[in-house]
Formats: sequence, structure tokens, C-alpha cells
Amino acid sequence: MKNEYFPPKEKFINPYTDEGFKRIFGSEINKDMIIRFLNSLLNETITDITFRNVEALGMCRNDRRAVFDIFCETDKHEMIIVEMQKSSQKYFSDRVLYYASFAIQQQASYAKEQLEHELEELTAWEKSREGNSEENCGKTVPKRLRWNYAVNRVYVVCVLNYIMDRKHPEKYRWDVIRMDRELKEPFSDTLTEVYLEMPKFRLALSQCDTLYKKFLFVLNNIEIMERLPKELNEQIFQKLKSIVEIERMTPDERLAYELSLSTERDLYACMETKLEEGIEIGMEKGLKEGKAEGLVEGVRSVATRLKGLGMDLQSIIQVTGLSEAEIQAL
Repeated sequence: MKNEYFPPKEKFINPYTDEGFKRIFGSEINKDMIIRFLNSLLNETITDITFRNVEALGMCRNDRRAVFDIFCETDKHEMIIVEMQKSSQKYFSDRVLYYASFAIQQQASYAKEQLEHELEELTAWEKSREGNSEENCGKTVPKRLRWNYAVNRVYVVCVLNYIMDRKHPEKYRWDVIRMDRELKEPFSDTLTEVYLEMPKFRLALSQCDTLYKKFLFVLNNIEIMERLPKELNEQIFQKLKSIVEIERMTPDERLAYELSLSTERDLYACMETKLEEGIEIGMEKGLKEGKAEGLVEGVRSVATRLKGLGMDLQSIIQVTGLSEAEIQAL
């Protein structure tokens, strides 16, 4: 009997590839869908977004630049960065903070442009007053803003295709803001970081009680679906389905996607090979030294690397032979 959720061949693209992710979140024609997702995720009331340049240069020539996956500004001049991270990366949260600093810094440039524009208006008004004509007497003095340090809100949404934190296996969403340590109360929500650990998102469709959860459900399952369940018959999900349908892609888009997929598969294969080599090296070291601790140390080293790469616990147990407690202790 045919399983309606498992097609005979790939029907939808993998949303966690670079091409797949940008096809969903980085296209101007998908703005309405992205706005609804962000409003649900961030509990906001965004009505419009403007996509900005995804590359931000440092203040000096030798400064490190930032390249965002998605960078947009809302109708309320709030900045939103959306990042997709496929594997564990050391100092990733610091990288997120570094990226956010560019969004904050750019607001100073916009403020400067606004002040210069207001200065031009004031200068024009003063010149018109010099004529002292009846026509100019009724004109209102342009209101000139003063420089301050007010910063519009910045959101960084990180979609993680790996497990970031293993201490809380049920917690897939993290909302990070500045908070007072003693009172445990928010100090400022100017910068909000949202981390979504997709391997931990295991909700059944019936448990998805918000739009953003349903959206995450589709992202996690669309690649193996034959069609969308009737519970996802809303326009936003129908549009998402049409975006990721392989048969709707142009030949050039299909080629770019296949190249992206091939690159990622090759990278994963290389990682697996290196891990296998690490296990063999660890075993050889233990045998040569004639010490059990040499072997154990090699296996522990491999297990630590596997955890860092985001491999699930059961797979690490199967590869290394260590117990769950031993792996959790690493």
C-alpha cells in the first residue's frame, strides 16, 4: 500500500540547504508569508518589510565583515536578521552578537541621514523667511530632531539544524534578552535573539497551536511529504508548498539547488570519514600503549567531536559504544 507521506522520489526541496532556505525566506515575492511567520514567532504586528543588503562591511578596511542569510527592516524601522546554521559552530552565539552590532550601527547612519535632511529643510525655511513675503509668513518652523541614542529593536532569528543544548532535551526555542541577574527581570528588549533547535522540534501537527509552530512542522517534514495534511490548508502553507516544489523550479534554479545539495552531502561524507579515522587512531593509540585508558581517551575524544557536530545521542552511543551517562558527562 502506498504511504501518502512518503513519495517515490523527491517532490520538495530540503529547506535546510542554503538554496532551499533562501528560496523560502529571502525572496521579495514571499514577503506576505514571511511577515505572517515573523508576527507569530515574535508576537509582533509587522505590516511590511524591506530586504536590505545582506553584506555589511566593517568600519575599517581590515575589519571583519558580516554576511547575513536574510536581513530586513520592518515598517516600524525594526531590524530583523534571519540565520540558518546547519552544524554546530564554536562561538556561534558570539557571532550572532557581532552580526546584531551591524544592525545597531546602521541605525546611527540612518539617523545621521535624517538629521542632514532636516538641516536642509531648516536652511531652506530660513532662506524663505529672508524674503519676508506674505506667502512665507504663515509657514511653520520645521521641527528639528536632536541626536540621541535611541535604538529601534533588533531581532536575530537563528534556525539551527543541530542540537545546541543537550541539558534541556524538550526545549527547542530560546528567547534571549538583556536581563537583571538579581531580579530575573528584563532590563531591555532592544536586542532579542531567538534560537530554534529544529532537531528538538518533535511536536505532532495536532500539538501545533500557533502559526509559527505549524510553519516549523512543515519545514521539518516537507521533504518527506507527498502532500500537505488537510489541517494545513491555509493559504500561507499552500504558498510554502508551491515555493519548495521541485517541479516548479526553473532549470537554473534546479541546477543551483542540486549543486548546493551535492556540496553539503560531500561535506557530510568528509566529516563522517574524519570521525571514523579518529576512532581508528584512538584505538591504535590504546593498543600501542597497551593501556585501556588510551583507547577510552580516543573514543571519548571522538564522542566529544560528535556532540559538537550536533549528532544525536543514540547515534553517538552506537558509534562509540559509550553509555548515555558517559556521553552526557563529556
